[in-house]
Formats: sequence, C-alpha cells, structure tokens
Amino acid sequence: MGCFFIWKFLRRRSALLWYEIKMKVAFITHYTSLYGANRSLLNLIDGLSKYDDVIPYLISPSKGEVTKALEPRNVPIAIFPIKEWTSHQFKSTNKPLKNLQAYIRFRLGSVKRLYLNLLLLQPLVNQLQKWEIDIVYTNSSVIPIGFFAAKSLGRPHVWHLREFCDLDYGLSFDLGFGIQKRIIKSSDAFFVMSEAICQHFLDNLEQERVHIIYDGVISQAEMDSYYQQNQHKDNNQRAYTFLIIGLLHPAKGQDEAIKALSIVRSKFPTTRLLIFGSGNENYLNYLKNLTHELDLKNNIEFKGYVQNPYTAYLQSDAVLMCSKNEGMGRVTVEGMSACKPVIGYDNAGTSELIEHEHTGLLYSHGHEELASNMLRLLENPEFGYEMGENAWQIARHKFTIESYADSVYRVLSSINSNS
Repeated sequence: MGCFFIWKFLRRRSALLWYEIKMKVAFITHYTSLYGANRSLLNLIDGLSKYDDVIPYLISPSKGEVTKALEPRNVPIAIFPIKEWTSHQFKSTNKPLKNLQAYIRFRLGSVKRLYLNLLLLQPLVNQLQKWEIDIVYTNSSVIPIGFFAAKSLGRPHVWHLREFCDLDYGLSFDLGFGIQKRIIKSSDAFFVMSEAICQHFLDNLEQERVHIIYDGVISQAEMDSYYQQNQHKDNNQRAYTFLIIGLLHPAKGQDEAIKALSIVRSKFPTTRLLIFGSGNENYLNYLKNLTHELDLKNNIEFKGYVQNPYTAYLQSDAVLMCSKNEGMGRVTVEGMSACKPVIGYDNAGTSELIEHEHTGLLYSHGHEELASNMLRLLENPEFGYEMGENAWQIARHKFTIESYADSVYRVLSSINSNS
C-alpha cells in the first residue's frame, strides 16, 4: 500500500516537472507567402516537433499560405496586421519639387507605420500573455514589434536576421540604420544566416549572444531520396537545362541569367533556362520582353510559382544564383541538396556556401563571366556532375532540417532556462 502512494506521488511530481519545463515559443512572421523565410520557419517548426517540450505559436500579418500550411500541424495562430519598419529607399532626382514631395511621402509613411504598430502593441502583448509565451522569436529583421512586445512582457526575445534589407532589397529603415541596429542589438539572442549578415548588423557584439546557423532545407530522408533519383535519372533525352528559382525581383538577377544564356546559345543552341517564381509583375514583363528581344523564346520557359521547389531542381542540370547580396541563399543550399552544381555570384552568403570548382562555380563580373561558367558545364557535363555530388555530401552534413532544429533548440533551451 505504501509503495502505491509513493508511486502516485512520483507520478504527479514528474507530471508537474513535465509541465514546468514546457517552452512556448511565439514565432512572428512578416508576410504570408511560402518563400525563403517562411519555408525555413516551417522547416524549423517541423524539426522542433520531435522535442516534446517545445510548443510553437504563430503571429502573422494576415491569413495566407503560411497559416494554411500550419493548420494541419495544429499550431495556434493569431492575426495582427503588423507593419514593417522599412520602405523602399528614397531616391533623389534632378527635380527639387518632386524630391520634396517624395521625401514627404517617405516620412509620412514612416510615421503611419509607427503609429499603426503602436496601436497593435498592447493587443499583441495581451495575446502573448494569454498564450503564456516564454520566448518571442522574430523571423525577420524588417519587423520590430516582437522585440517591443517581449520587452513589455519581460520575456526573452530572439531575432532571426535573414536579410540585409538595404543591400539586397533596397530598403531603408524608418528610424535610420543606426537606431535600428541599436534596437536589434538589444535582443537576448540572434540567429544569423551567414557571416556576412552578422557583420552587417552585429559588429563588435559579444559572441555568446550570436549564433550563425545556416537554414536546414530538407530532411535527411528526403535528401537521400533525391540523391537516389538523381543517380537513376537519364538526362540524355533532353537539352542541358539551367534553373533560376525564387522571387521575381531585380535584386535576384533573373535578367543577368537571360543575358548569359544569349551568349551560351551561340555555341549550344538547344540549351534551356527555366525561370520559376512569381513577384513583381512589371519586372516579369521586362524579363519576357528581354527574352523576346534576344530571340530566346524557344530556350526559356517562365514556369511561375511552384510549391515544392524540388520538382524544379529535378528538371535541371545546374542552378544559377545571380543575387549579388544574398543573406544566405536558400536556393543555393536546395540546389546542393538536390545534387546540382550551383553557379553563384561571389559575394555575401553565396561565397560562404559554394567552394569554387569543388561544389560549384563562382563569378563576379556580370553576365559574360556567368556565361563562361555555364559553358564550362556544357563542355564538360561530368565536371558538373562531380561538383553536384560533392555539394550533396556537404548539404547532407550541414543543411538538413534535423541539424538546423537541433542547433536552434539548444539555444532556445539555454535562453529559457536562464530567463
């Protein structure tokens, strides 16, 4: 009888301890499409699901693809129309009156965004209190409200810095870059996608708060499956195919890929380029007009947005990364994990991922040099195949969802235990 009561006591005690160590994390996203940042967020939430003590929540500016994807995962979601603290950089012209008008609009927009975020702050704090959140996790540098909500609650705040903002997307911070950096540096911890992003935002910051963790893009099992598919696929029945995939935006360099292909086609007339992605309609029209002007309509296909990017990688022989200021380059890692050599612009995160002539090729002097590297693969497909194999080996070791989630989990656990 005494043993029975002892057993009941220990069972209740263990249940209490189990409850006490639960870690409730509120992830805050700045948009709803399933491009890089949100796909990485979904990967992270999936990877953390193996840890019973982590309970994820999501704050989203509206309903969309990311909220729809999380519904079957039973992640609690709250909608707050959060405003970014960025806008497109003010560009002066030689017309003073237009400059003044544009500057006034720029400043009025900044004040409006600040005002709307202030209106949302207390409701957001109330929601986080209702959820009994332990850690607030902001998934991008372009939204500040998670930081202020965490400080209001006295909870730790983690900032995941994924983009440069100014160098890649031409954005200016409403409060100025200096003030914005000081606010960001006040967080409890940082996940940074590359050394380049770290240097951009966190120079001279104590290293114990900074964690450079490359995104995991795919599970180990899926990566192994794609490796096998690549081994058994016969590509001799189609023309050599390059792929560029991602948001359609001038910073991503799709136009550079098209110009390079016009040079390549003179030697290899059947070479193809697949352009996957959606985005700016004006830029898309520009790309289609450029394709027409260069008489490449039989060589280039605009495929639009694809939910599973690996269906695109499996249609290609090599991947192009033409963005000149990529924070990390999820596309680069995905290409590596699909056994594809990646030709990337030699700067920022891309330079950290590609080992020249071992896992891919790097270029730095415009579409002519890009074309030269494309020709190297066309003239020696076996060289590209070997680089793809090398790239896969590195991706299998460094860029799986499991590795990504394990690294993040260790940091979150440390923060939670010290808070």
